[in-house]
Amino acid sequence: GTTITVMNAARKRMKPGQKELKGMLFVTAGLGGMSGAQPKAGNISGVVSVTAEIDIAAAQKRYDQGWVDELHTSLDELVPRVKKAVENKEVYQAGPYIPLK
Repeated sequence: GTTITVMNAARKRMKPGQKELKGMLFVTAGLGGMSGAQPKAGNISGVVSVTAEIDIAAAQKRYDQGWVDELHTSLDELVPRVKKAVENKEVYQAGPYIPLK
């Protein structure tokens, strides 16, 4: 269900003549519980996805499982990396850990 939702949402945002989803950005939150499906859906769909998480244990678990490609603790690192992935039409899944202060 999650992959179909991501793909259908991306299709609604496609420009006329656009044939693929690569280079599109999917932003969401939550890597705990069943939410590991979100970056996996981004991978299957072929988009760049950013799934923010406030629990470092949940973020690390999804990274260890291979559901996110990189974990970031700094937006200064994350934003340029995501921009590069979008520009290069990479299939890329980021899992930023954003602690609550």
